[in-house]
Parts: sequence; structure tokens; C-alpha cells
Amino acid sequence: MSRMQVNRGPSRRNIQQTRSIPAPTGGLNGRDAYAAMPATDALVLDNMFPNPSNVALRNGYISWATGLPSAVNSLCCYSSATGRKLFAAAGAGIYDVTAKGAVGAAVVSGLTSDQWQHVNFGTPGGQFLAMVNGSDSMQLYNGTTWQAVTSSSTPISITGVPTANLIHINMFKGRLFCIEKNSMKAWYLPLNSIGGAANYLDFSGLVTLGGYLMAMVTWTIDNAGGTDSMAAFITSEGEVLLFRGSDPAYASSWYLQGQFRIGRPVGRRCYVRIGSDVAVIGADGLFPMSQALLTDRSQRQDAVSDKIVNLINNDIQNYSANFGWQAILHPIGNKLVVNVPATTGTYQYVMNTVNGSWCRFTGWAANCWELMGDQLMFGGQTAVYQADTGLSDNGNSIYATAIQAPQYFGTAGQKQFTMARPIFYSNASVRPAFQINVDFDLTVPALTSASSSTKFTPWGSAWGSPWSSPSLIRKDWQNVYGVGFAGAPAMALNVKNAILNWQATDVTFINGDPL
Repeated sequence: MSRMQVNRGPSRRNIQQTRSIPAPTGGLNGRDAYAAMPATDALVLDNMFPNPSNVALRNGYISWATGLPSAVNSLCCYSSATGRKLFAAAGAGIYDVTAKGAVGAAVVSGLTSDQWQHVNFGTPGGQFLAMVNGSDSMQLYNGTTWQAVTSSSTPISITGVPTANLIHINMFKGRLFCIEKNSMKAWYLPLNSIGGAANYLDFSGLVTLGGYLMAMVTWTIDNAGGTDSMAAFITSEGEVLLFRGSDPAYASSWYLQGQFRIGRPVGRRCYVRIGSDVAVIGADGLFPMSQALLTDRSQRQDAVSDKIVNLINNDIQNYSANFGWQAILHPIGNKLVVNVPATTGTYQYVMNTVNGSWCRFTGWAANCWELMGDQLMFGGQTAVYQADTGLSDNGNSIYATAIQAPQYFGTAGQKQFTMARPIFYSNASVRPAFQINVDFDLTVPALTSASSSTKFTPWGSAWGSPWSSPSLIRKDWQNVYGVGFAGAPAMALNVKNAILNWQATDVTFINGDPL
């Protein structure tokens, strides 16, 4: 008896399927194998900021102070009960850049270096901004006037050490501490004093790896026993000497609490305070010192830069000698910024402090950073800029790229990708360049024009409506082509005056035969 032939219809693998991938809110991932990345991560995420619920085109920057004679390599903010003043060091001078616009004459001139470290310090005699650079005498600002502090200067002087030898400065429990350049000496002043006789601590007999003191930080430890601030001295080789107490002149109130090792730090501005912890930029990435206290290395988790630690390490290997390494916290912007002075152009790794996701910002050519209140400022070439504001880069378009983590879309066989669409909210007509990269390709889509947006006036804006925020959903399908086992949506756009919140990506494909 012959078998009956049954028509079972087209093969399942020939049916076109559509899958949706969330926007890469998990941020940039430079740690995991491409094939093992979560769908919410990205291989490339430039100028797109990962929020908990979407990925947004980053804010821009605007010109703040212009007309400086050379590159701005230091920004220092003076803060007191009566207000704030922002100063920029460029070339041989220090300039008042508090007000927006062209700068006037230098408030301090005749200097040899513009790479300053600074601290705000309050005494019964007033609030001061103290600055050192290892080449020039300490500069002191009291809210009205500047003075160079030397052993014979008036009204304030420091004896015991030439202040031109001091290259780093910190405040700890009511005392100013300064590090002498190319040495293991840390100098300290009398309690609640901006001047006077300086005494020193010499750590040469304590360190085991040699080098010199790079920085001193105040580290607050919070545990079951309460909170306590400790003085942490970091050497150029990554040794950390941790002291507890308040008066170095007395052994009963100043003693070595611990000694441990972290990755070699880069630059004098190698640390940032994050809550009560301190994170250091070095060979371990942006590494919190609280993790270094764990004696079992298997318990250590770099909670700050874990996903991008390999990227930072590679940058440190290539650019550690370049000036400009700095980390800064921008609380109101929910951002932690790590400045990377790459030879090919400065960029920043930026973490969303709400969800811990990272991305990279390009186009901000920053030499240094500072906060003036809630305003994030950076020094560039002959100008100071306010960052993380506005919808353009000082009038220019913002170029953003993203490549999402590769996905197998539930099957191991080959696929032919046919169509895709990014879904986002925007106040502009934006059509990004879009493609599907197959089998771990990292090619960024090419833009066909310099700009891809036309700004709309949001509905209700003329009446000050609360619905003036981006309310247009963009979900245009685009033809794509690619044949491979894994596919990664890739996008590029070049826009200005546009708000864009990326929500998801839909991908259409046809399954092929498994090999």
C-alpha cells in the first residue's frame, strides 16, 4: 500500500520572523565575550547615554569663557557662603572665568606651569582657595585678593619647605597636607591654619615598591563601628598607606592602619570621591579602594568600571603619559566622567550613577574638569565650556553611534536579515543610518548626509504646555541585508537641536538551515 503524501506547508525556517530587542540600557560592555553579552548591552555606545528605561542622545556643550591665551589645563572653583568664583589656568596666567564671555587680564601672571591641584579650605580667618603645581609658589585666594605664599610673604607665609616644591594638596581633619614632588614626603600645617611652620612625614621606610607619592585622599569608612575618616597616601607604584588619627606630631593620635596595593595610578588627578568611597584611575580601571581591603582577591568586584575595565586598561597602556587624566562626579546629571587624553583625540567614559551603565562621549575636547555649583565645566583650547547642557556641541551637530550586542534570535542556524527599525521618542524628524552587522562585525553605518534631523515645534509649546517634551514616536522600517548566524543592530546619526530617547529595536529575518 502506498503512503499518503501530506502537504505540511512551507518549512518553518522559511517563515519571516520579527523579534524585538530592548535598547542597550545596560550600556557599553568591553568585558564579556560577544556571544555571551546580554541583549541590553552594547559593543559600541558613543554619545548615547544609557538610562534605566531608555538610551538618550547625550546633551551638548556651550562656550562659556573665551579669549584665553592657550590651552586651559586647570579649572579651580572657589566656594564660600557669599558665592562662587571659577578660575582657569592657561599658559603663564590664572584668569577669572566666573562670568560668561571674553576674559579680562590675568589675575595672576608670570607663572611657569598651568597644571594646578587645588582645595577649598576654611579657617577661623576665612575661606581660602589654595593651589600648588610643583613649579610655582603656592597661590592663595581669599575671596577678594590673590597672593603667592612663600617663607617670607605677607600676610600669610609657610616655612619649612619651599611651596614651589609642593605638587599635591589635600585637607584632612582641619589640616592642610601637601605632597612634595618626586619624594615620599608629605608636609602638613598647624590645625585650622593656612600658613605657619610646615612639618613632614617621610614614608620612605614604609613603602616596598619605591617610586614617589602621587596623591593623598581623605577616605571615609562607614561600618558597624560607625564612620571615621582616614588619610590615604597613594604612591606612583600603587601602594596605599592608610593612617588613622588627627595629629601626625603624636604617635598616640596618628598611626598606620593598613597598607595595600592597587593598580598604578595615572596623573595627579587620579581619584574621585563617590559617596564615602574613593575610586582611583589606574591599571585596575576605576577601582574603589574599599574593594582593595578585601584580602581574598576572588571576592573583589570592581563595582565601578567592571564592564569597561579592559577598555580603560588599554587606554592606560597607550596614553598613561599624557596629561589630562581626571575623574569627576556630576551629581545633578547622574554622571561619573572619566577623561581619557588619547593622542588621537580626547574622549570620556561616562557612567550613569543611577544604574551603573557606561557609554563613551566624543566631541568634548577637554583638558580638565571642574564643578561650579551644579554646572559641569571643562577647559579646552583657549576657552572654557559648560558641558552636559543644550542640544548641540557649541552649535554643531552631535554624532552618535551604537552597535548592540549580537543576538542569535533563538536559533543556531543562519539567518537572512531583511528589515529593521529603531523605535524612539523625539521632538524631531530623525532617520538614522541603520544596518545589521552579522557575526560580530563592528562596522559603523555610514551617514549619507551631515545632518539627519528637522526640528519640530512640540505640540502645545506655544502655550507652555506640560506636553512640550518629546512626544513623537519614530518607528520607520528600513531595508537591511545580512546573512549570518548572529546579528547586531548598528545605528549612526548626526543631529542637533533634537531630543531622542531610544526604546527598542525590531528586527525581521528569515531562518536558514543549520549547518
